[in-house]
Amino acid sequence: MTEDMVRLEGISKKFDSTYAIKELNLEIQSGEFLTLLGPSGCGKTSTLRVIGGFEKPSSGSVWINSKKVDEVEPYNRDVNTVFQSYSLFPHMTVADNIAFGLKMKKISKQEIKKRVREALRLVQLENFADRKPKKLSGGQQQRIAIARAVVNNPKVLLLDEPLGALDLKLRKQMQLELKQLQQKLGMTFIYVTHDQEEALTMSDRIVIMNEGQIEQIGLPEEVYEKPATKFVADFIGETNLFEGIIKEIKDVYATVQCSEQNIRIYNNKKLLTNESVFISVRPEKIRVSSNPDSHDNYLKVIMKDKIYIGSVTKIIATLPDGHEVIAHGSQGIYENSSKGDQLYLNWDPSDCAVFKLKDKMDS
Repeated sequence: MTEDMVRLEGISKKFDSTYAIKELNLEIQSGEFLTLLGPSGCGKTSTLRVIGGFEKPSSGSVWINSKKVDEVEPYNRDVNTVFQSYSLFPHMTVADNIAFGLKMKKISKQEIKKRVREALRLVQLENFADRKPKKLSGGQQQRIAIARAVVNNPKVLLLDEPLGALDLKLRKQMQLELKQLQQKLGMTFIYVTHDQEEALTMSDRIVIMNEGQIEQIGLPEEVYEKPATKFVADFIGETNLFEGIIKEIKDVYATVQCSEQNIRIYNNKKLLTNESVFISVRPEKIRVSSNPDSHDNYLKVIMKDKIYIGSVTKIIATLPDGHEVIAHGSQGIYENSSKGDQLYLNWDPSDCAVFKLKDKMDS
């Protein structure tokens, strides 16, 4: 069994009368790439700062490598942090920037030279050791900031939206490089982002936060395919949300009335007749056709628009009450359809996620 590298027990953080974090419990395994994901103000950066010792929790305890560190200063915790701003010393060379922390710790010159050379190799910048930061691109500067953080061999690396200042193409390249670096080092990475695609691309596990609390913890495919709450379904990727009332329960299925049409779902949440629920269906799960499929769910809709986005065509359609539904496809009846045409959207009951109105993740 993999041991926990970081453990948060009952962590709360209050600023004036507002809670940034509320009774948060979290275990992060050794060698794991864990991402804290959520919208602005959800508490993810506050959580990172509490782990790093930059903020003191209002209540609860932080454990790193089986040691309670509540009273340990940031510089004495076995943790390093990479921020969105690179904070490189402009007057120093790349090698001197990386070596700075080691010199402060009075490491021998020979050991510093060895570690700096290895750090440069890891971030593929061996030929840039003698350059000044201003001579480097944004991606190269970020690599130097990462090299400076890992050269001290910390147990945990904290990364607070480190790729946020990069352009989209470079950001995607750096995502893969960071993940590969983490795997090479075997180090515990705790990463903060509000970018869902970034989290899905890089993470071993994702912690989705909302209003200072954890909504769901899981593998990338779990939080996408099996969201625990309506918030998670709506926040991760693109989805269609329907609100309806349970009209009938038969065997393992339930029938939900939504917008004067019926949707069949699996009754895996002990639903009751007349109970109000939300249903989530991902656009890529929906098939577009000119006729209903009697064996599947179907909604009768009117095409509003279709948008070509490369690998798929996005279909935007409306229900009789005006509710918009989005479907994705690579080919189908919609190719010869136009605005105002009647279509049917079909999907399997197994492709629905259902939430009671007050669903929250079990504590």
